[in-house]
Amino acid sequence: MDSLHKAFQDTHLNLQGCGYRIENDRILIFVHRIENNRAEENLSGTLQLQLCAFPTTSDHRTTKTILASTTIGEIKGQHFLGDCYYDLIFQQPPAGSWSLALQLSEWNGVDYTLCDSVYFENHYKSVIPSSDPIHLANNQQEDAQAPTPKTPEKVENIKKNTGYSDGYLAINKAKVDKLLSVKGVPKKVLEKLVKERPFQSEKAVLNVKGMGPSMLKKVLAAIPV
Repeated sequence: MDSLHKAFQDTHLNLQGCGYRIENDRILIFVHRIENNRAEENLSGTLQLQLCAFPTTSDHRTTKTILASTTIGEIKGQHFLGDCYYDLIFQQPPAGSWSLALQLSEWNGVDYTLCDSVYFENHYKSVIPSSDPIHLANNQQEDAQAPTPKTPEKVENIKKNTGYSDGYLAINKAKVDKLLSVKGVPKKVLEKLVKERPFQSEKAVLNVKGMGPSMLKKVLAAIPV
């Protein structure tokens, strides 16, 4: 509904129903389904999701600029992740007109291999920052044209509920034994935190199965932030 076309690499790891919204230095990315259509006994490598920009003046999508990125763990064969929201830091591309694509890659033990790409219909126009109110208004209008999902209440209230804005960084740096010894959080949830690091945002931490704002508070209270 919001993508122009897909560049399919026939890896059986697919993206379905993607959208995004840019808000200053943050971007909210929505994916309806991230699928592993391989055999049931298959377990994918760690997956990476990136929003990339390609110059519209070029006929070849070989040079890309990464605007946002996150890792999302592994998916078993014949399983999928549904209704995924990622609140990420947005890196403004250089001035110009850009074609945006959401790309799914898989860790192969050495590097990430591209699995699937979804290109968005509307081009993104990046301009040199200006204090001119008319200039800023025009830039905001370009952002508003991008296909956007409705921001869920959970995403809007992440910082309010936890009280930490950079807690995911503390989790990334925490020692394994310190994380696994947090009281009041199920051991399986803590093990998933360790396994799925590094996180790119607090929302990515909350996407860990079994994790919620109250448990995240307990984790961050037990490690240096």
